[in-house]
Amino acid sequence: MSRPTQALAALAAIVLITVALPPAMAQTPAAAGDVVVANVEGTPIYRNAVLRAFTGLPQKIQEKGIEAIYATLLERMIQQQLLVLNGRKNNLAADPQVISRLKELEDVVIGEFYLNQLIEKNMTPGFHEKQYRNYLKQNPPTEQIHARHILLKTQTDAKNAIGQIAAGKKFEAAAREYSTGPSAANGGDLGFFKRTDMVKAFSDAAFAMREGDVSKTPVKTRFGWHVIQVVARKIEKAPSFEQIKPQLMRSAGRNVAVEIMEKLVDQAQVERFTFEGKPLPPVQMPKAK
Repeated sequence: MSRPTQALAALAAIVLITVALPPAMAQTPAAAGDVVVANVEGTPIYRNAVLRAFTGLPQKIQEKGIEAIYATLLERMIQQQLLVLNGRKNNLAADPQVISRLKELEDVVIGEFYLNQLIEKNMTPGFHEKQYRNYLKQNPPTEQIHARHILLKTQTDAKNAIGQIAAGKKFEAAAREYSTGPSAANGGDLGFFKRTDMVKAFSDAAFAMREGDVSKTPVKTRFGWHVIQVVARKIEKAPSFEQIKPQLMRSAGRNVAVEIMEKLVDQAQVERFTFEGKPLPPVQMPKAK
């Protein structure tokens, strides 16, 4: 890549990150052991500040990894710090518009922190256990079978395949030779699947069979005629709490937040008006599931 092209690419990345960065990038007091990654007119920029800025970027940019955009991100933060320092020199901290905007941001942050505090108070070990029990109740262990099949165009062809297998031909060999399905190359192997993973006629026939059985009559589906062999059966093991904890907590957190907002609104005196200032009837908040 030529130097002009590299410069343009770097500039494009800086512009992209400039747009994507969260609006608030104020330096917070350094944590113990934090590392200074830049000094701007005597003001340090800490590694944790860069990490916080990185986590505020869109997921698509984060997927590149911080190493890939570190230099560009740091340069953007240096530029931002220079803007802040020069803005303060020009007494913009006392500007009414700045003060008004800071008040808006303060209100947003206070509201978010308060809601998070209330959610965390509800997220007790007992609450976690209850969520996991509910998950297990709603998602009971399901049976799976491991099967092979031979897909054929006609019932006659399927019956002929069943006859050859009954006479001693290996099922896998028959599948490779006769099956018109995509699994023919690997002996008709479908792996493990749940009842709901296959069309009803196929699942009904397969799940009614025992391990080692080959279907005695062809099974008709919209794909054609099937000869089925059941290789093995198993009960799907339920995931541990730790495996699904993030999923459970996200879902539960949303429901708890809705419940909190319902309670706050119910207890508050609120009047609503149209855009023109005319009274509106009370609003029903969506109920938590």
